[in-house]
Amino acid sequence: MSLPATTVVADAGGSATSFPPHLARELRASSVHPLPHGTSPARVWRVVTPDGDLAVKVLQQGAGIADGQDIDSFLREPAQIRRVHHEVPAIGALYVDVLGQWQRPGWAAYAMPYVAGSPAVAPATARGDARDRLHRVFTSLTEHGYARSRRHAATTLRPPELALVRKRLWILQRHVPRELLDGPPVRINGRACRPLVPLLQSIERDAGLLRKLWPRLVSYPVHGELDLADLLASGPGGGRFTLLDPRGTRGYGDPVDDFAHVLFSMTVLDRAVADGVRTWRTARTDGKPASWVLRSVGPHRGYPQLGEWFVGMLGRLPFGAELSRVDPHWRLRLAFAHGFHALVEATARLSERNPPPRPAWAPGPEALATTFVALGLRLLEQAVAGAGGRAGRDGELPDVSTGLDDDTGVVWRYGDGRRR
Repeated sequence: MSLPATTVVADAGGSATSFPPHLARELRASSVHPLPHGTSPARVWRVVTPDGDLAVKVLQQGAGIADGQDIDSFLREPAQIRRVHHEVPAIGALYVDVLGQWQRPGWAAYAMPYVAGSPAVAPATARGDARDRLHRVFTSLTEHGYARSRRHAATTLRPPELALVRKRLWILQRHVPRELLDGPPVRINGRACRPLVPLLQSIERDAGLLRKLWPRLVSYPVHGELDLADLLASGPGGGRFTLLDPRGTRGYGDPVDDFAHVLFSMTVLDRAVADGVRTWRTARTDGKPASWVLRSVGPHRGYPQLGEWFVGMLGRLPFGAELSRVDPHWRLRLAFAHGFHALVEATARLSERNPPPRPAWAPGPEALATTFVALGLRLLEQAVAGAGGRAGRDGELPDVSTGLDDDTGVVWRYGDGRRR
């Protein structure tokens, strides 16, 4: 039997060999088109076959330099999807199916049905629609997924997110301005912040704080890194939801991790990736700290407020009420996870050996990483301050603002700010 010729449309300037020819032949593909690139070094392709369109995710060996970007870790993703389908059908109904999986020398892949949808919640989504969709999805995810929980006794006080930032610090040291990583304090959007290394050291040495940051309850592995780009809406009126790209988590974990990813999508990630961030830096002079002023470029200034509504909505769900009873500091932990995730996201932007070409207007990996590190410092300092106040005492959410939408005129109060 002869197979049809396959048309592979690669990224501009890229190589058609990014999609394994062997796999194209096996799938009897008539065309292969790259889909928008995410934060992983894996690539996702739309593959047209006689049996329907597929989304095929492919990881080439050595594509990423960070831990967790190897082929064994990659193949835990389809394993988690299959597990959810088998063990929790109510959540499995939200997930794509895994139609095939391959591992060959130098690459691995898995195939899913192609979903012609768009992010269920994005900066341009009408606020009423966004709230309705978040409420519907997280009512289901909490009731059928996160509520499958168990009490948890800490075996170590060091938060996993902090440990991951420590492990990937060397990546930041290669690309991010040194004054954000070590040395005297800096100002980020008007707030005094310690650079990353001394800030991490301070958190690690505060035993009382670390006790508040350890979860008292862990939940079924619903996802593991639930950015809003991983939640698609499709069908009439966007009424069908589909979950994509789980972390590949094997065991029960802190549900707050997923909540923090969603929050970061609203406060920083979605707008920074879509539109970029303007940055001004004023050097340290006459005893005044260096100042970094970052401002959002996009028009959707109200999007971050959706994040605070989201946290309040979680607390009003039955699972959130139980979480507050068992683990009263979960909102404080959420604020810390929010800041740590900004730093982990910075390392993800820098960890791909051969990033795909990007449009001239799009922010580059180093610019995004620097933005995420600077805002991560601010978010962690606010979380530390909250831990010593009502958030640490009464379980309230600390300040999670970034200053990205503050009056741009504030730039000129810090001296001769220079655009980066």
